[in-house]
Amino acid sequence: MRLYDEIFKNVDGAALARCIIVPCGGGYFEGVKSVADFSDTKLTLVFPRQTVEIEGKGLCIKKYCDGDLQLFGEILSLRVLLPDQAPNGKEGEV
Repeated sequence: MRLYDEIFKNVDGAALARCIIVPCGGGYFEGVKSVADFSDTKLTLVFPRQTVEIEGKGLCIKKYCDGDLQLFGEILSLRVLLPDQAPNGKEGEV
């Protein structure tokens, strides 16, 4: 996405996962490597350089193709996991 390229062009490799959160309507995530955990209340997404945990209500993966994931439902929290909190203790790996 061109918008992301503009936003992150001056960030030296420290950018978080690229995402757009829609209030009370889910979100769009770019660059997803895999889905480590999924239920209607919790989702763990693995990106090449970090792992993100999402909690919410009525979560549903609408689309997941070529690293892009569209999520429906109400997102209540989103947090980036530290390497020792990520699945298998390794950031970005499942």
